[in-house]
Amino acid sequence: MPATKQMTLETIERQMKYVKAQKARGKGLGVVFADAFLRGMRDIGYKNPAWALAEMVDNAFQAAASTVSIRLGFEPNGGTAKPMRLAISDNGNGMIGEMISYAVRWGGTDREDDRTGFGRYGYGLPSSAISVARRYTVYSKTKKTDWQAVTVDIDQLAEAAGDLDRTEKLLSHKAAKLPSWLTAANDSMNLSELESGTVVVLEDLDRLRRMTGWIKSESLKAKLLQHFGVIYRHWIPEKKVVIDGVNVQAVDPLFLMEHARFYGETPVHAVPVEARTFDIETPTGSKGTVTIRASFLPANFQNADPTRSGKGAPTNKRFDIMKEYNGLLICRESRHIDTISPRWTKFQNYDINVKVEVNFDAALDEYFGITTAKQQIVIDDEMWEKLQHSGKGGGALIALVKDLRNRFDESLKELSAVAENAVSAEQVRPSVAAMEESDKFKGASPEPNQEKQAEAARNLEHAAQERAAIVLKPKEEVLHELLIETSARHWEIEFGAVPEGPFYRPQRLGEQKRVVINTDHPFYTKLFQPASSDVQAALEVLMFVLAERELDATADTETFYKAERQRWSERLRHALDKLVGDQAMADKASAIAEVLHVGLATA
Repeated sequence: MPATKQMTLETIERQMKYVKAQKARGKGLGVVFADAFLRGMRDIGYKNPAWALAEMVDNAFQAAASTVSIRLGFEPNGGTAKPMRLAISDNGNGMIGEMISYAVRWGGTDREDDRTGFGRYGYGLPSSAISVARRYTVYSKTKKTDWQAVTVDIDQLAEAAGDLDRTEKLLSHKAAKLPSWLTAANDSMNLSELESGTVVVLEDLDRLRRMTGWIKSESLKAKLLQHFGVIYRHWIPEKKVVIDGVNVQAVDPLFLMEHARFYGETPVHAVPVEARTFDIETPTGSKGTVTIRASFLPANFQNADPTRSGKGAPTNKRFDIMKEYNGLLICRESRHIDTISPRWTKFQNYDINVKVEVNFDAALDEYFGITTAKQQIVIDDEMWEKLQHSGKGGGALIALVKDLRNRFDESLKELSAVAENAVSAEQVRPSVAAMEESDKFKGASPEPNQEKQAEAARNLEHAAQERAAIVLKPKEEVLHELLIETSARHWEIEFGAVPEGPFYRPQRLGEQKRVVINTDHPFYTKLFQPASSDVQAALEVLMFVLAERELDATADTETFYKAERQRWSERLRHALDKLVGDQAMADKASAIAEVLHVGLATA
């Protein structure tokens, strides 16, 4: 017999055997094979256990709960390192017994297509529960009923697959008492005194036990506190979530909420950026609103010490939030759903300082394609067009993201200048030493007049004020330090970003003559910065010599130098732009940003 025919017969025989076995199991099939369905629903694809538990928190809030408490349960005398069970409790309206029996089944909901909350399809409770545990019990009571409960054991349900009577019996509700480990727990929610509410107890945490970083109590609590802080940032503190006795604080990835965690981590704060709000009329005639919120995070925002930057500089607690939520933050009814890249550009690692949040009304669900698991968004083309364009009724996201990236580039240049200045402060630059040693060859020069001396004093005061704000010291103390520095070192290089400014600028700082190199000019980015240390020192000496003549000049000569320096800078800008391509510099800027951001992760 040909091999193909033999395989066909074996396949048919296997199919016939399978059909016979299914028929023998009972009298009902419905539209799914129950045992295979149960196994498949365990792998529905929650990103992590926190996303699954958020389904139950959503249900609680939609049932008018003001507080949701997640408690960890342990074996008696077994220690508290790893929980053996979890309980999600709320003080909402509760359910009657029959409703519990429906609620544990897929599609069992009394909120079919309800847009006032998140429970529209009846998938959340059963899907989230079995994605974490193999067995769970739902306890609930209303103001008019006592506690009723239904226990779901997926192994028992799989065995009863196809037998509707047996399945119905397994999912029937019974009068019940809450477990003693819950009623005796010391928590802000006293379950014994609840007039109404629901408790879901996850009793066999087989999936949780397999996940690295989730089964230990401390790490589980830390992850849930942060995750729920982000998801419900706009609902807290009006709505309360408690994790094993600890209140969840809002965590704002835009770092604009003063009451949220990490807002005051360092003196460097997020900068709010004006964004848009626009309305959309749906095909059914209803209206929905899209609200865009944005912030710019300075380049040293994630540094534990804002005065330190570059590879090896320790990061603060903001850094993990910035990395995890890198993209457009999408919220539905102010509840966080997903973080996605815009379709016209991909957010890179160095975009973590660019923060944009898009919040939409429930009426616009079809435009944003929210999944049943409420953890993913697929925006349709029509909505993308509205979000992107800058005209009336548009979100202007392309222009907004471009502006935020430009702000970051400017901030990065300023941070680079600070880093360069720190190096100058720590050691004598070769160019400075060369100028000091060649001082005898400069010839006679006039003493600065009173006007120049007054300007030098003002510059010193201003420099002290700026440094005091960075190092968090009193201005008088910093001014004293600067007086000592400038008296001992008569030459110095400083770096600073001056958009559209000349490539260098001479300045008197007390007794010191200083050259400020403009990090925003192509001279710095395309010539000075890529050069070797010897070439950099030679360029610094050249600018020192030019600066000295300008600082010693008077009247018309001084005016000449200032005007010519601006003309030199413009000519140099255009010539260097032609000499060194922008793409090469963009690649270099990306590499620098990677060092500042990604490299810090291993610090």
